[in-house]
Amino acid sequence: MSFSDLSRRLIRPLAVLLARAGVSPNLLTFLSAALTSVGSVWIVAGKPLAAALWFLLFAPFDALDGEVARLTGRTSHFGAFLDSSLDRVVDGLIFSSMAYALRTDALLLILSLSALVFAYLISYVRARVEGLGGELKEGLMSRYPRFIGLLLLLVIWGVWGGPYLTYAFAVYNLLLLFTVLQRFYLAYRRLT
Repeated sequence: MSFSDLSRRLIRPLAVLLARAGVSPNLLTFLSAALTSVGSVWIVAGKPLAAALWFLLFAPFDALDGEVARLTGRTSHFGAFLDSSLDRVVDGLIFSSMAYALRTDALLLILSLSALVFAYLISYVRARVEGLGGELKEGLMSRYPRFIGLLLLLVIWGVWGGPYLTYAFAVYNLLLLFTVLQRFYLAYRRLT
């Protein structure tokens, strides 16, 4: 079972309740982004384990808006656009928070910012291919593997810190870069 399937199962009862109450899926998109973004405060405060726990608790809510939209027949192109746009905002807050919190170590600062760029590129390549009429969901570090990697980084930072975090962040960046290159290759194959 994938992380997204597990998330849907966890939030299904709440989604049914919210759908019956007539809550807007777009409102849920904003609420989910706001709740998830609070984890960035924990990062800036230098509390990576609290951030990891926060993200773990609120990540399933990322699927809540889509589930309510499907249950109520209110899926829309704008809703999908809003969801993916706010996902990028949350990505930006998380990785820029890490860059800020780790700013005294130049290498960790660079690794935080490069992870942000690679995460954006992974999403951008998919969106651009889909905008050109193709489909591109494959990739080693798609959204949920990136999330699991982020949780691992936060745990390593909170438990061991120092060089372990540097090595883990370097591996995370290499996996992200591999995924960018993988998606560029797949885009080339599908669009030519």
